[in-house]
Amino acid sequence: MEDTEISGGELLLQIRNELIEAKVENGRYGLVVTENDNPMPAKMWIVNRLARVPILAERICSYVLPPEHFVSPSGQFLDRIDLPASDQEKEWDDVAADMTRMLSQSSPAGVTTVVYITSAAGEGKTSLIDEVAVRQAKAYKAKKTGSLLVPIPLGGRPFLRFDDLVVSALVNRLRFQLLYYDAFLELVRLGVLVPAFDGFEEMIVEASSGEALSALGNLVSNLGSTGTLLVAARKAYFDYPNLGSQARLFDTIGSDSEVVFKRLSLKRWGPDTFKTYAENRDVSDPPGLFKRVSEHLGEEHPVLTRAVLVRRLIDLAEEVDLSALAQRIGQDKSDYFSEFVNQIVEREAHHKWVDRSGNKSGSLLTTDEHHDLLAMIAQEMWLSATNELGIDVVDLVVAIFADDKVKTPSQARQIQERIKEHALLNLASVGRKKLTFDHEDFRVFYLGQALGCALIKGDTSIIRPVLDVAYLSRSAIEYASAYVRHHKIDVHRGILPMLQSLAHGAQRASFVRENCGAVILELIDGQSRKCEIDKVSFPAGALQGRRLNNLTVSSSYFHATSLEEAELRRCSFSECRFERLEVCGSGTIVKDTSFDATCQVDSVTYARGADDDNQYTVFGPQRVRRVLEMAGFNFPRDHQTKKDADAEQPIDDELAIVQKFLRVFLRTTTLDKPTVRLRLGEKSNLFFKKILPEMEKAGVVKEVGNHGQMRLATPMKRIDAAMRVAEGSFEKFLEQVQ
Repeated sequence: MEDTEISGGELLLQIRNELIEAKVENGRYGLVVTENDNPMPAKMWIVNRLARVPILAERICSYVLPPEHFVSPSGQFLDRIDLPASDQEKEWDDVAADMTRMLSQSSPAGVTTVVYITSAAGEGKTSLIDEVAVRQAKAYKAKKTGSLLVPIPLGGRPFLRFDDLVVSALVNRLRFQLLYYDAFLELVRLGVLVPAFDGFEEMIVEASSGEALSALGNLVSNLGSTGTLLVAARKAYFDYPNLGSQARLFDTIGSDSEVVFKRLSLKRWGPDTFKTYAENRDVSDPPGLFKRVSEHLGEEHPVLTRAVLVRRLIDLAEEVDLSALAQRIGQDKSDYFSEFVNQIVEREAHHKWVDRSGNKSGSLLTTDEHHDLLAMIAQEMWLSATNELGIDVVDLVVAIFADDKVKTPSQARQIQERIKEHALLNLASVGRKKLTFDHEDFRVFYLGQALGCALIKGDTSIIRPVLDVAYLSRSAIEYASAYVRHHKIDVHRGILPMLQSLAHGAQRASFVRENCGAVILELIDGQSRKCEIDKVSFPAGALQGRRLNNLTVSSSYFHATSLEEAELRRCSFSECRFERLEVCGSGTIVKDTSFDATCQVDSVTYARGADDDNQYTVFGPQRVRRVLEMAGFNFPRDHQTKKDADAEQPIDDELAIVQKFLRVFLRTTTLDKPTVRLRLGEKSNLFFKKILPEMEKAGVVKEVGNHGQMRLATPMKRIDAAMRVAEGSFEKFLEQVQ
């Protein structure tokens, strides 16, 4: 809006080079705008005439393409914070319908609602968002709802600015150039638009830099306690037990905004969902198909429970012996995905990519050559920080590939044409001038293949750039390690020293250090051969699920990591620093593993009893050491170790109650007393009689409104800092927070 004038009930404004004249007057139910003798409520006039939201609804229907034969998953919805812990999650049998109904309802007044959609990779988050977006758009066009769901892909990469992402999605994906970012935000405030950010991965939620959390916090703050956001991620931020991880988000939101965080957890497909999808695909005997595969793999195998793999399984159903394929996949449960993808590529190589350049027909590319070409495309996407490549770039990659494989000009031209129709690739829906992988999992798989090949060759000219783009996902690293194992390479002779050398030569701000550490751990996972690592950094979650034997780590840095399902035997750590260790998970085995006196562990999160809701974080060397000794770690015996009661009791009861109280704020910015009583249970009386008055006096909590509601009066970062030096004492915590 470049120029606006309102006088005497007349409205004159210029927008997008168009001069608009209208009358403004008070009607029976509010402000009315009359243009061309057509009166309309002011909000409706802004939405339809200025923002052109009906056109956006049309673009969503045209350019957002949900998967064919969509089957709605089931899930669990974590809604109200004021419910007891045993009654938090509501079962949703038809998530798409329930989610559409939720979006069609009016948002609560005076609060911003952030809904996290969580599941593992390939279990339907993106498909669900696209399906619901189209349903909402059709309902909007039919005047059955007043809001639109706008899909905004993030690509799982760290970012700083939401405005660039929003405008890019509107202009590039939806071909809608009629909204600036500020206008988009205003429509979100009005409840007309609900942005769905897809790809907010856990690696950036827990990354120490916190760019994504800051960006989300700024967006929520700008909404000013209005509107609804959807965020699709592999793990919701409030699943993390540590206040410090969320301080950046919470403090960025600001003290004036009212925000509630909710979660929708998608479930994996079960037999009924599989059979419904198979029936939609016109499979002759869905129960028989499920039985044939499950006999070899079991009913819980990802091939039968992950939507993206089920679709591909049915693609293969009529062309291959599924019993034989299932038997091959079942032989190595840790590497089933490569076998599955290999079957798809074999079908392409032997039945579709026929060389027609000579008199004798044959395969244009071997199966291995197909893998090499797709790996080159995935690598180029990663280096270009995009999930799509222009056709001209793909042609260049193909030309390089053809030269390397000594293909004839005729064969090179055939490859350029056929690559656009490859079973694992798709032409982007907008303009069809870009090529993308059929699913993110396939791109990640071939990125891992490219990295694994470079590791075997020792080609640092490829390895270094790949490791320096961003944090590699754990899946990509697993695929790279599987590629190396498949070729039976001794990683201790060449690959591990090379990765350590790359880490030593990288700058602190580089992604190379953490990526090298992650790859090293993956390569030695499950091995018993002695290994020594020094001067390497390890990313968040590096030790979770690891089986490490005979490992010595020195002068290294560990970001926050859980020890859930980890197995550490005969390992030793010296001169290492750990941001945080979480020993409250299940399945942790620690045997003959030690920290020396030079190690520093900033904090440890542990559980009191079997209830996961009773998780607490301790700081200070004595209490940290005590918790880690209880978990099975060994420390050097020195006579200066504190032996008093404080060392034996990691955290006093009052501070434990405070931590549990503060954790509730990770799901809402304002609490009322009944909710606190539900959350604290039998400890609530002690909290209200003794702890809360002292926290209010210290300025930690303040009362707002007239209904006994509470919110934090001190930044969470400051609270976390005070907790770190409180040495497990409630009194010292109050002293420090002041």
